[in-house]
Amino acid sequence: MNGFQKQVNLTPAPAVAGDFASSNPRAIVLAGPGGLVAGPAGVTVGKFAWVANDGITVNSFGTGTKAPSGFVHREQQALIQNYLAESSMNIPVGFPVVLHKEGDFWATLVGANAAAIGSAIYADYSTGDVSAVAATVGASATGSMGSTNTAALGATFTATGSGTNLTTSVVTGVISIGDTISGTGVPAGTTIVSQTSGTTGGAGVYVTSAATTASAATVTAFGKTVVVSSTTGLISVGETISGGAGFPVGATVVAQVSGTTGGAGTYTLSAAGSAYAAIATGVTTFGNVLNITAVTSGLLEVGDPVSGTGVPAGAVIASQVSGTVGGIGVYTLSLSATAYAASTAITAVGGVLTLFKAQSVAAVGELVKISTWG
Repeated sequence: MNGFQKQVNLTPAPAVAGDFASSNPRAIVLAGPGGLVAGPAGVTVGKFAWVANDGITVNSFGTGTKAPSGFVHREQQALIQNYLAESSMNIPVGFPVVLHKEGDFWATLVGANAAAIGSAIYADYSTGDVSAVAATVGASATGSMGSTNTAALGATFTATGSGTNLTTSVVTGVISIGDTISGTGVPAGTTIVSQTSGTTGGAGVYVTSAATTASAATVTAFGKTVVVSSTTGLISVGETISGGAGFPVGATVVAQVSGTTGGAGTYTLSAAGSAYAAIATGVTTFGNVLNITAVTSGLLEVGDPVSGTGVPAGAVIASQVSGTVGGIGVYTLSLSATAYAASTAITAVGGVLTLFKAQSVAAVGELVKISTWG
C-alpha cells in the first residue's frame, strides 16, 4: 500500500520488489505443522529468507552457513505497523509466510555490482538482500570466546565451634551459605546453614548443620562460589567452567555476585566443587559468547557466519549484546564453543550464492529480474 502520489514518472515502474516477473512455473517451500511463520523481527517481502532449525520460523537473516530457503513473493501480506507510515514490506512476527524456491521474481539490487543477464545472484546473510556477481563483503575482526583465569574455590579459615555455632577468623577466600566444611572437630558432610554476625563471607559467626568441636583449628569451606582474582577474556553467565583441582566438572556460571562485570570478581556455579582450592590457574570458561576487541574492516551483523580458531564450525551471529553496532562489542553465536578460544582473527561472511540468476540488466538500486529457470 502506498500513500498519496508525490511524483509522476515518464516511464511506469515495471513492478514492485517481490512481484512475479513472469507466469512461468514456480515452486514453494513445503511447510510442516504450524509453519511457516515470521520470526521475532518479522520477514521482509521481496527478499530472501531462511527457515530456522525448528522448521517453523522464518527469518530475513541467515540461520546457518547455507543458502536461503526461498524468496518472499509480494502478495499483499505485509502490514503497516508504524504510526503514520504509508507503506510496509514487513510481515509481522507470527504471521504466515510463503517462500518460493523456484520461479521468476523482481527484486531490488543492492551491493557493489550492477547486474547483467546471467549474473549470479547472492543473498546477504544479515538482511536477505539481493546482490549480483559477488557476495556482499563481510568483516574482519579480532576476538575471543570465553576466558582463562586465576581463581579460588571456597575458603580457608581458623575456627572454633560451640555446638552448631562456628566462630571464624583469619579468612582467606569467601565462605558461602551451603558450603561444605572440613577440618579437625568438624563431622564429615557438615555445611554452612547461615551467618549470624560478622563480615559477609568473612570473619564472623556461622550456623552449621551439625555440632562441631573445632578449637582454633584450620577449617576449609567449598561449594558453588568461585573468586576470580585475574582474568583474560570475558566471563559470561551460562558458560561452562573447566580446569583446577576441586572445581566441578561440567558446571556452568550461574551468576556474578560482585566485581567487574565479566572480569575479576565472585561468581556462583551450577554445581558444588569437591575441595577447597586456594589458587588455581588455567581455569577457563567457554560458551556461545564472542568478545570482539577490534574490527579491521566491514561490519558484523546478525546472521553472518563467522570463523576463526576456536570458533565452533557452522556458527552464525545470533545477536549483539553490547558495544558499537556492528563493531567492537559482545556478540552471541548460534553454537557454543567446546573450549576457551584465545584472541584470534575472526572472519564474517557477508553473503551466499543462490540458485537464482539475473535475467535483466540493472544498476545498483534498480529492480532486477531474478530467475531459477535462466
